[in-house]
Amino acid sequence: REAESFKEQGNAYYAKKDYNEAYNYYTKAIDTCPNNASYYGNRAATLMMLGRFREALGDAQQSVRLDDSFVRGHLREGKCHLSLGNAMAASRCFQRVLELDHKNSQAQQELKNATTVLEYEKIAEVDFEKRDFRKVVFCMDRALEFAPACHRFKILKAECLALLGRYPEAQSVA
Repeated sequence: REAESFKEQGNAYYAKKDYNEAYNYYTKAIDTCPNNASYYGNRAATLMMLGRFREALGDAQQSVRLDDSFVRGHLREGKCHLSLGNAMAASRCFQRVLELDHKNSQAQQELKNATTVLEYEKIAEVDFEKRDFRKVVFCMDRALEFAPACHRFKILKAECLALLGRYPEAQSVA
């Protein structure tokens, strides 16, 4: 009951967009009852709102370890992987959601997003070899729309901007 009360307080702060306080209450819920998948899922959602995708990924993964049928946990894990630029792992998570709920429109859309990122990565790789750095920058900009926390994409973009002689932009991205 105490853990559930902490979760409800966390939900109230989350609804008010006070994600730091929500995080604190979800953490108290987890400390009180460490085997509840939804508490980890809620904290993962909060961390995602704070832009802390690596930490959120850990909580999302823990939520599905505790309950493999926890759809929101798989969705959050996938969104974290995608935000961090790991589109292949994200795809696996969204496919798992579709195994559990084949009509899940969010998973269908996110799977398309992950596929798009993979396509931009492949195009960028080919164009980098061709030394078409302008096209690589374009591809990385598109990929970063879905993977805003991906350091690898940002570094590649910065490198290509530098190779194009666009040093201030390269420095800004780096």
